[in-house]
Amino acid sequence: MVDSIKHNVRQMLAPAAQEAKASTARNNDAAVKMSPNVSGGTDEISVSMKASVSSLAEKPPVDIEVVNKIKQAISDGKYPINLDLVSERLMESYLEMQG
Repeated sequence: MVDSIKHNVRQMLAPAAQEAKASTARNNDAAVKMSPNVSGGTDEISVSMKASVSSLAEKPPVDIEVVNKIKQAISDGKYPINLDLVSERLMESYLEMQG
């Protein structure tokens, strides 16, 4: 059952993961173009840092589209949830907190 959950999540996340890889590659290319050379100064590093920060600020830290797909699957009853595993992990966490 756990394997089927992992498989379903991977299927839902696959497009998002591919986009994230492409976005990372684009960001890395931009950082390489802006990276300082040996003779460069701290101004070039600052520009590179600003470019990195602004590229991170363009998108939210969570892929809302994937979150909405998972929410929809749960509300439709199509998202498999292993209640035994959930309760087991909750109990393990509780026991760990108790000491």
